[in-house]
Amino acid sequence: MRRLIVVDGLDGCGKDTHAQRIKALLEPRGERVYVISHPSKRLFGRLSKRFLEGEGHAARFLATVFFTADVLASVSRFNAQREGTTIFVRYLMGTAYLPRRLAPAGYVFFRKLLPFPDLALFIDIDPEVAIRRIERRDHKREMFETLDRLAKVRSTARKLVSHEWYIVDNSQDGEQSFAEVETLLKDRGMT
Repeated sequence: MRRLIVVDGLDGCGKDTHAQRIKALLEPRGERVYVISHPSKRLFGRLSKRFLEGEGHAARFLATVFFTADVLASVSRFNAQREGTTIFVRYLMGTAYLPRRLAPAGYVFFRKLLPFPDLALFIDIDPEVAIRRIERRDHKREMFETLDRLAKVRSTARKLVSHEWYIVDNSQDGEQSFAEVETLLKDRGMT
């Protein structure tokens, strides 16, 4: 059996942490679990990351192009799999980072093009909490990692998530939000 789980949300919301905790929950049950975080360490992911650390319209455009190519390459790998659970960190909500007027059309386009996951999680967070977490990291800031931009992206993303998504609030207690994820996994017969 093959399954796809998506953990999406703003920068600094805890996507990677939740993905790793899901993996740690499923693997002891004998399940193969693959976590693919975008941008990945493959060529398109590295190029996307480089342009995300830049500024301006050209950097934003190129970061988007390479991010999209990176996700499409991951989908191709997922489609070739016969079994196991793949967890994508960052997927459809990358469209929330597009200019506001393009985001809804971009989401609809990619929603139709890409396989929709068996479980779609949007890890929500207050942008002020996200920026505090980002400031504690030891890495170069990306173009969207400002309070103003995170607030705009969150507003757009909240409009894009539909009834197909589960919104998990991770602004306060990570243990509580992961308990909610565990319940969702159990209710959907994934654990």
